[in-house]
Amino acid sequence: MRQKLVVAILGALILGAFASLSFFSSPVSATMRLRIEDVTTGVGAVVTDTDGDGVLTFSGAVGSFGVNVTTGLSKPTIGGITDLGQIDLNSVNVLSSGTGTLRLTLEDTGFVASPLSSLNFEGTVGGTLTAAAGSTITVQSWANGNNLVPDLGLDQAVGNIGTIGATPAGSVTAWPSDVTFGTGAFSSTGVGTFDNGPGDTFSLFAQVSINFAGAGSVSFDENQKAVPEPASLLLLGSGVAGLGLLARRKRQRCTQ
Repeated sequence: MRQKLVVAILGALILGAFASLSFFSSPVSATMRLRIEDVTTGVGAVVTDTDGDGVLTFSGAVGSFGVNVTTGLSKPTIGGITDLGQIDLNSVNVLSSGTGTLRLTLEDTGFVASPLSSLNFEGTVGGTLTAAAGSTITVQSWANGNNLVPDLGLDQAVGNIGTIGATPAGSVTAWPSDVTFGTGAFSSTGVGTFDNGPGDTFSLFAQVSINFAGAGSVSFDENQKAVPEPASLLLLGSGVAGLGLLARRKRQRCTQ
């Protein structure tokens, strides 16, 4: 009887330890979605990470554009170790033979954080736009503490596509306003703060729009990640520093 009680107590302690670490973890879920659309012609495609491996890859013609190896990444492939969640949208290159606008949207839900906690998230982007003068690339990242994302529509192969849903209420941007770059190399970092809702999950989504004024190409990588508020990180750092100081004192005692 005593042995069973000890086992039960140990089991509860182990479960409690894992629960305390859940603030830094994200579950696997097939919720990542990617929408690629030729805004000018109203043609596009929508795909979902149905196998839940955190990887989506698209290559092919979309309207007047050639989209070569455009990839979306999310949990469990990236994120959830030093951050609470992360998504990444990148493209080897997008080619255009004339004028037009291509828009790419990546989103995922179900990232885990403590309810009613304040979180920071960072958006970064970099790449090269080689095209006619007047061509631009516009980028923005969002986090939503109520785990909401825009409606991308049903999954479909390349074809006529409906309008994309509006940005959900309560979404917070990484950059104060959409960041836009002209031709040449570009890079930028934006930081936002959002409050997680009464539930324990939040969402991340990003959008990249490329406006070609003529023939050209673009390669880019857009990444965003959410982290605990600075106070939480400071406490974590203080704890690690305290452990280091304790270890140093033990070593000093051993050498005396």
